[in-house]
Amino acid sequence: MAGIEDANVVDLVARDALGEYMVVMIETRRWGTDPQQPRQLKDKINAYASYILDGDLLNQYPTVAGHPVRIQLECPQQPSEEISAITEWAARQLGEYGVRFVVNVKG
Repeated sequence: MAGIEDANVVDLVARDALGEYMVVMIETRRWGTDPQQPRQLKDKINAYASYILDGDLLNQYPTVAGHPVRIQLECPQQPSEEISAITEWAARQLGEYGVRFVVNVKG
């Protein structure tokens, strides 16, 4: 998996038990270990938003039609204040298009 370092790669697409499609981005590093993380996260969010909203997800996975979609950030610890500001902004912006954005801490 490419992780947030590579905005050109979709890390994972899956469907949860409730039928919602997840476009998952993976961050394995702890927050603050790389000064590029905030920029990398923004770039990855923008790439995923384009992938979903421009129809590439639907073209690649036609079964997505009619199902809700979310972008999910998997990370090893609670986001820092700076990262939280980015994810909260993304959640608001994407929500306007019917796409949820969630953070899942797996520590």
